[in-house]
Amino acid sequence: MFVYTFHDIASKIQVLIALVYKQDAYVKIFDCSVRSFKKNMNKGDTKCRSHDTERNIPPAEEDILVLDTIDDSKNSCLRVYNSRPVSEWVLLMACCVCNSLMIGYSYGMGALFLEMKESLNSTRAETATVQSITIGIMNCGGLISPLIASIIGIGNTLLIGTTVACLAIVCGFFVETISLLVVVVGVIGGLGLCNIFICMFVAIGKIFKHSYQSALAALILSGGVGYFVFPYINVLILKRYSWRGVFLIHAGLLLHCIPLALYIRILLPKDTSNRKENKSCFNNTYFESHVSLWKDSLHVTFFICLILRSVPLGLVTYFMLDIAVYKNFSSVDGSIFLSAVGFGNIVGRVLILFTRGVVKISPVIEYALHIIFTGMALFIFGIGKDFGLIIASCTIFGLGYGLLTSTANIAVFNIAGANRYPTALGISNTGVGIGFGIAGPIGGVIKDNVESYDHILFSFAIVCTLSGLWLLVVACFSNKNNKGNN
Repeated sequence: MFVYTFHDIASKIQVLIALVYKQDAYVKIFDCSVRSFKKNMNKGDTKCRSHDTERNIPPAEEDILVLDTIDDSKNSCLRVYNSRPVSEWVLLMACCVCNSLMIGYSYGMGALFLEMKESLNSTRAETATVQSITIGIMNCGGLISPLIASIIGIGNTLLIGTTVACLAIVCGFFVETISLLVVVVGVIGGLGLCNIFICMFVAIGKIFKHSYQSALAALILSGGVGYFVFPYINVLILKRYSWRGVFLIHAGLLLHCIPLALYIRILLPKDTSNRKENKSCFNNTYFESHVSLWKDSLHVTFFICLILRSVPLGLVTYFMLDIAVYKNFSSVDGSIFLSAVGFGNIVGRVLILFTRGVVKISPVIEYALHIIFTGMALFIFGIGKDFGLIIASCTIFGLGYGLLTSTANIAVFNIAGANRYPTALGISNTGVGIGFGIAGPIGGVIKDNVESYDHILFSFAIVCTLSGLWLLVVACFSNKNNKGNN
């Protein structure tokens, strides 16, 4: 395969990447034309020239031509890679920034745990419920947010979600009781965040149709950056402004989603051609997808394992600072441990991005192995006593966390297929939301009664490992049956 470009090294690299991943190359040629390109071709390539003339190749100022040594039996030898508008790259960058801010707020809230517990005079279970409900509803919104977006538009849904979330977080500044904080910040704020969360992924999916995997990987990676950065930043802000001030600052940061919503309204105006179809959400296809998915034993097992693996992830996120104090470290050390989890999270997401073309096993089997790996890392974290071992175990645990987060949607697609994927994605997000939602109350109640985090960590490590083994066995039998049927 020969690539014809001129002077621009960056363009050459982009084309090579596009050829490897079979995606569009978003580059420009400024000093070449289709006509001059054809003149430089060998005289014997008349078949190729005539065929490309029939295809009406557009001017080369806006695209790049790739000569492909394809078999003569296939009636194609020139492939055109259209340039992508700058506006679409701006959308991707804006979504990555806003996703980082949203994940940093919701998952970095664990750094405020001890301060909120002492300020509101609440138990561990009650305090952890605030973050549990926030993340739980943010993920469970996958069932309703796409429906709202299909009716009023993606940009409008994101605008409303941002307004609701920011107002709820600001109101949390004035709350004096833990129960009201759960309702205002957890429930109402979580409902706003779920619309932000879903709309960014839907917008990227509509714009980057032919290179969705790369765009999705970038969006998921940005969330890992927010998870890594904000726990430690929250502790620094906490020393000066208290947990209420942290809420106000995060509300201001999340207001950056409003310009993104207005930008999406311009790029993706609401489609009114299928308004009647959009409003009939409970159509036959919707029910058929649900019925067929819940009849699939692999999907049911995967859904249960999503809940079981989300509980230990939520436990570490919510109680890390309290665990650090339990292990005779300071709250600042706890924020460093949580940032180590975030660093491992980023590494895991990057590994998935660069190993997609190498891993040849089933995505579901791969996901099951990641669950087992995460459970073992949690066990190492439980036995850790010195600073170095805890940092290492937190990084390894974060690595498993990132691997799970990045491969979940791939496994869902492998189970459901293209037609049932939207329904399966909503169900899987609900499973994640349930797991994170119950992690806080369960962990808090056990700690308040047992007075030991060791038993909690070891128990959840065993549950996580066994759930991974269960999914691995079911996935292997399912693959065996599918091969037999084929």
